[in-house]
Amino acid sequence: MKRLHVIVNIILIVVAFLLQSMLFDNFSFASVRPNLLLIITVMSGFMNGKKEGILVGFGCGLIWDLFYNDLLGFYALIFLIIGYINGRFHRLFFDQDVRLPLILVGLSDLSYGMIVCVTQFFLRGHFSFWTYLTKVMLPEVLYTVIIMLLVYPIMTTLNSRIRDFEQRSSGKFV
Repeated sequence: MKRLHVIVNIILIVVAFLLQSMLFDNFSFASVRPNLLLIITVMSGFMNGKKEGILVGFGCGLIWDLFYNDLLGFYALIFLIIGYINGRFHRLFFDQDVRLPLILVGLSDLSYGMIVCVTQFFLRGHFSFWTYLTKVMLPEVLYTVIIMLLVYPIMTTLNSRIRDFEQRSSGKFV
């Protein structure tokens, strides 16, 4: 990963974290807000491969762990795995097609919700899965997917410009 890519990813993670933790608290519906860090993780892996998905996912999870979790590394591991899995779909990336990223974000958010539900609630003796599924997980998936539709064009444009700049600066024109 090139230096510019790293800098842009760090900025994206910080901005997504600030928006998710501060701004979208005011725009939550039924106490549900979109998972911007998940969108950044999925899109980074999908657009740029497993390595970037892992690194961005780890960064997103780590920043969440540092500010909102007692167990350091829990969310970092979850996001890392999500970034890796979505990075495996990199060869299918076509920036004009929004269907596959839409499905990947939806499935990733649902998987994220399931993992959190099992590890955070079931292991503590809370067994209200259907309530959590209908009142938290599914509304969050829907809200995240809607926000992803707004973020996707920005991410693809940014990714394209970074790639063009890196190719120009390295002297490799394809």
